[in-house]
Amino acid sequence: MAQRIKLIGSAIGNCGRLNGCESSPYQISNSLANSEGILIDADVVAYTGGSHDVLAQREFFIKVAHRAERAITKNVFPIFIGGDHSCAIGSWSGVAYNLQKKNQELGLIWIDAHMDSHRPETSETGNLHGMPVSHLLGYGHKELTSILSALPKLKPENLVFFGIRSFEKPEEDFLHSLGVKIYYQDMLSDENFEALFLEEYNRLALQTNGNVGISLDLDGLDPKEIAAVGTPVANGIDSRIFLETMNKIDTKHLIGFEIGEYNPSLDKDHRSMHYMLELLKSLIAKVRYAD
Repeated sequence: MAQRIKLIGSAIGNCGRLNGCESSPYQISNSLANSEGILIDADVVAYTGGSHDVLAQREFFIKVAHRAERAITKNVFPIFIGGDHSCAIGSWSGVAYNLQKKNQELGLIWIDAHMDSHRPETSETGNLHGMPVSHLLGYGHKELTSILSALPKLKPENLVFFGIRSFEKPEEDFLHSLGVKIYYQDMLSDENFEALFLEEYNRLALQTNGNVGISLDLDGLDPKEIAAVGTPVANGIDSRIFLETMNKIDTKHLIGFEIGEYNPSLDKDHRSMHYMLELLKSLIAKVRYAD
């Protein structure tokens, strides 16, 4: 029987540098719906609060987290579409809550140019898209670290970063103090990316009993190829190599996949959308018909 799949959208964009990401879930779900042979349910939650309104953010992330938790409970594979990368607070809080009820843990691979690990006291802008990882680890606004449960959603040893190349010292010091594994972009090459990524994916799968999530910030990829992001940083991960690597993972251990920070207003040549559709179609086929 084919695996059921659901797209869960977080239409939130004002927690980042530029507005525009909030329309991404609608555009991506519509494009998938118009693709031949791609039929999946979609449920998009819209954020209507202010950029620094913690109580409104909490309410929004709880709604997203409930949808994520229900999907996992019903053995439905969730594809999360942001929105700015603050969307991850809702997505992975819901997945982690489901696992915690079964005394299981979440492993997470975070692909990004940035660490997204500021805490409120270290962030100069206060923009939440720079703080989702710290909140998932249990540090930050209590309203946002306690989505569905008061427990941290991630353990440091179950988190791995890929593609990091733009960050502030407080973030790096924070992650180093916790022992989080980080693959900076200058440690990666076209030749070694696949082997390192698959090694970490398989290690987390063993460590978490096959409960690995992948969160892709599009700015983790090289902006020469994928430009429709609000905070581009030069010399990212090659988009074709990332796609080829994703095609080689064992999706039986993949509990959810997320894309964040796509800004349709910046996608003048539609290359970023075309790439995401190729990536998502490939992933959907692998998940739906996995052995």
